[in-house]
Amino acid sequence: MAPGPARLRGLRMPHIVRVLAVLILTLSLSPWGAAAHADPPAAVPEPPVAVSGPVTDRAGVLGGRQAEVEAAIARLRVRHGVRLYVVYVRSFSGMGATDWAAGTARLSGLGRLDLLLAVATGEGRYAVCADPAFPLSGAQLDSVAATAIEPELRHSDWAGAPIVAAREYDAVLASAGTVSAWNGPAHGLRRGPAVQIPDRLWG
Repeated sequence: MAPGPARLRGLRMPHIVRVLAVLILTLSLSPWGAAAHADPPAAVPEPPVAVSGPVTDRAGVLGGRQAEVEAAIARLRVRHGVRLYVVYVRSFSGMGATDWAAGTARLSGLGRLDLLLAVATGEGRYAVCADPAFPLSGAQLDSVAATAIEPELRHSDWAGAPIVAAREYDAVLASAGTVSAWNGPAHGLRRGPAVQIPDRLWG
């Protein structure tokens, strides 16, 4: 579900959200890189954006699977109150993936129970961002990135990455018992400095 107008107008995020994972895909080490040898579409630079809904596909990679992605995101929100936003672009405009994702999260007014997955399909890079007060730890979220998001992106399964991630977030939240059900927005309740995980090679 898209962020409500009132929340977007009223929320201020002076601190950048926590950046959880960025993996740089090299042409020589991964299936995604190998596919890029086959004349990939030119990467069109795009600055950070203010999202208007759970899925923003500026790269045009989801095709007929956008509804499937949105359904997975909706289930996560209903079960735990967590909003997952996914943005696909071809390029991060020369910015680091962490900076691009953090800028998009800030422009979008994301808050305590929000997650952002930003993917640059033409560059082989992505980042996941969360508020410092998000109920899961950085290690837990980084684990989901490594086990759920990366394998799907390596096979250019653009829809699969957020679908599997939503399923894994659901399982971890249920196990932790930190958020039980959607009971209204909980945005901007606590703010803090960003915690950044260094970029790493995605081989």
